[in-house]
Amino acid sequence: MIKGLFILIGMISFIQDPHLVMDEETAVSIALEKNFDLILESYQVVLAENDNTMGNAGMLPTIDLSGEARQSIQNTEQQFFSGDTQSRTAAKTTNYNAGVNMAWTLFDGLKMFATKERLEEIQKTNEYAFRAQVQNVLSDVMKAFYNTALEQERLALLQSTLALSEERVGISKEKYEVGKASKLEYLQAQVDYNTDQSALVRQQEVIARSKLALLQLLGLDTSDSLSLQYNYELNGLLALPELEETALQQNPDLQYLQSQREVAMLTTRERERELYPSLDFNLGYNYSNLKAEAGFLQSNRTNGVNYGLSATMTLFDGLNQQRAIQNSRIQSEYAMTAFEQAKMQLLTAIRSGFLTLKNSLTLVALEEQNLEVAKENVEIALERYRIGKSNPLEIREAQNNAVNAQIRHLEALNSAKIAEIELKRLSGQIIN
Repeated sequence: MIKGLFILIGMISFIQDPHLVMDEETAVSIALEKNFDLILESYQVVLAENDNTMGNAGMLPTIDLSGEARQSIQNTEQQFFSGDTQSRTAAKTTNYNAGVNMAWTLFDGLKMFATKERLEEIQKTNEYAFRAQVQNVLSDVMKAFYNTALEQERLALLQSTLALSEERVGISKEKYEVGKASKLEYLQAQVDYNTDQSALVRQQEVIARSKLALLQLLGLDTSDSLSLQYNYELNGLLALPELEETALQQNPDLQYLQSQREVAMLTTRERERELYPSLDFNLGYNYSNLKAEAGFLQSNRTNGVNYGLSATMTLFDGLNQQRAIQNSRIQSEYAMTAFEQAKMQLLTAIRSGFLTLKNSLTLVALEEQNLEVAKENVEIALERYRIGKSNPLEIREAQNNAVNAQIRHLEALNSAKIAEIELKRLSGQIIN
């Protein structure tokens, strides 16, 4: 599963382009490769995979090699019961020792098998955590992408509004110069034009900040200009019952908690099996060589094999094993309760998100109708103003209504898209 995600990474040759043109698919690919949260989480997956070995579970023997070389120089005065004496000055004694020893646990109450199962489940837990991080990061990237797209649309809308205000200034100026309008009307048109210019400048700052936030999520450190290619087409979702069932089966956060519950149960099994005796097999080979210039032995060399079995069993340890078992059972119950809580929260979030999407789609249809009416109203108001049949307040109001209608339409589209992304995240469908 995780290796499949890593394979998706790697198609970003355009980044050196001084002008970045990015669509949603490209943003997702860049995030999979460069997002720091995903890189950090991937290390945890590798660590858990490295820990999941038979040796770490205690199934394999341990082999130790040892060696020693010693030499001593001593002055000795020895007198034996036979009456003989021995005197040595600077007598050397040389001793060499070497050995290889193996210890292998043959039986530990089957604890080693429970440990191996726990290590395998911990590896799965980290894979689920990584998958959840992928879903969360890509969800954040896609939301930031479409929120930035919304600001880009607002910028284009303000630019068109500014062009309309500029046309109004030109009309009012012509009317003022020929005496068909007062200077106040001309100045008011100029004030409205300046107001629209200020709004455009502020919007440029907003979109610049949005793009910086998007680049940060992507893990890109660049000062190049960025433009987005996008559409608000909704891909369609399952009906609510099927969506809930898919979420319960595929949501990685839920899978992570379920795996944690399994880890807690396996830990309890490990603690229970520590009550059984353990049997170890020991095998060794030792070599020793002693040479002395004084003492009873002039030389002594030995080598050979030793082997045997050793059994141990804890009879009483201050009830610490029982306490550890009780705590493990409590942890298992805690994990189960956390899983049930997350399950209920997930279903609630799914239902809430589905309602948001449904309402957003209704608003999109409604605002599309309002948008057509508002556009036609602006055209009529501008033509009436051009021929002198309306006043500046009427055209400005029509202009503001058109802007607000377009903004509401964009916000409804964006809200529907964000709701769709969130539902995909909750149901584990952002990436398969």
